[in-house]
Amino acid sequence: MNENVNDYGYEESEGVSLQYLSKILWNNIKLILIITMWVIVIGVVYTFVVVTPKYTAQTSLTVQVDIEATQTNEQSAIIIANNLIGTYEEFIVSNKVLDSVIEDIPELSDTSLATIRNSISVSTISQVLIIHISVVSESPELAQKLANTIVNNSIEIANDENDPYVFLQNKLKVLDEAKLPEEPSSPNKMLNIVISALLGGIIAFAVVYVKEFFNNKYKTVEELENYLHIKVIAIVPGTIKERNLVD
Repeated sequence: MNENVNDYGYEESEGVSLQYLSKILWNNIKLILIITMWVIVIGVVYTFVVVTPKYTAQTSLTVQVDIEATQTNEQSAIIIANNLIGTYEEFIVSNKVLDSVIEDIPELSDTSLATIRNSISVSTISQVLIIHISVVSESPELAQKLANTIVNNSIEIANDENDPYVFLQNKLKVLDEAKLPEEPSSPNKMLNIVISALLGGIIAFAVVYVKEFFNNKYKTVEELENYLHIKVIAIVPGTIKERNLVD
């Protein structure tokens, strides 16, 4: 903290020292703890009571090209398979595939295509001929059934002899079937609690700052001397309430 001497001979402070900030926080420690604890309680209630747990079922398949059927070498087959991955990523969430899924799963009869599409996540790794498919649902059984049905139906539609999709026909194979998820994938309870604690601390510090910013009372003799440019001769101990009781 930088200090200089004014015309009256008193030291004036420029800026706020770390010691002063620490004192403010310590004087308001109860308020900080109360606000932080309340935010944590709200976060816990929201995580454990309000939020509906969701489950994620995962399945995967491979894209493979028959070298003999396509009359290509192994390197060319790998290149073709890599090029087909992007096509399948779009194919699996197409209306044709999702409509067939709704027909096979009665629980989805009132669910829109957009909702089902948003619950599906398709991911791949560069140069790896494996496609990972994740399905999120509030029901673990429905998540498993939806994941497996999507994969099976997409392969069946691609291989349909009457209306085949030549680029994908006989090139898709299930690698891992979706298993019944045992634990919810969201919400992340521990992460939510940590975030609640951090948010509570931030809110508490903000409240203390606003409280001190609008507090125009002089708290120390030094503040009184610096701001009023007077020399304090003596002070009366105790608060106003305590002095009134004595009187």
